[in-house]
Amino acid sequence: MIHAAAPVRAQTVDTIRAEIISGALKPGQRLVERELCEQLDVSRNTIREACRQLEAEGFLVIPPHKGPTVAQLSDDEARAIYEVREALECFAVRLFVERASDEMLNRLKDTLAKLKAAHQSGRVSRMLSTKNRFYDALYSGAGNDVLHAQARLLHGRLAQLRARSLEHQGRPQSSIEEIEEVVEHIAARDADRASELWRDHIRNAAATALAPI
Repeated sequence: MIHAAAPVRAQTVDTIRAEIISGALKPGQRLVERELCEQLDVSRNTIREACRQLEAEGFLVIPPHKGPTVAQLSDDEARAIYEVREALECFAVRLFVERASDEMLNRLKDTLAKLKAAHQSGRVSRMLSTKNRFYDALYSGAGNDVLHAQARLLHGRLAQLRARSLEHQGRPQSSIEEIEEVVEHIAARDADRASELWRDHIRNAAATALAPI
């Protein structure tokens, strides 16, 4: 039997996550349970369960005997995350080229078109949510559930870094152009070039995220 509070908890998680990604809740900011209950009109238990899930996703840290705080990354931690991202995603691109059906390729192209529209909107939150669908298509085509599971472990931390990168002027346009070029080579079944270009895309994103705005 599904617990009746589950939809409320999921909505609470989505709301707090979106506030973190958008920058409304800043890295290092402490969340006040009472204020969240009032703002979201939910119980303390719902807030606590939501915060535990967001801690597991990497969006929050909850020190012993203290309230939840928005996770913040040092430059060294960010570089390490980008290094792992590069290894996982370049491998995913290569597997997609080797394994994906034409139907999966069409799905990837469709999500790319939606991602381009999101980048043109100028709304970082829309870019991030749409890019998640692009990644779902990419990893589905790669056909490796273990690889996809490892990528999900980085999702929370990467969301903040992606938001930081996309807030830089000109980065949304250059980012989508880089992704379009990669997909062209994926469609041509050129695994070496597609993987190489995706590596460059990630390194450009890393350099932008670590640069001052």
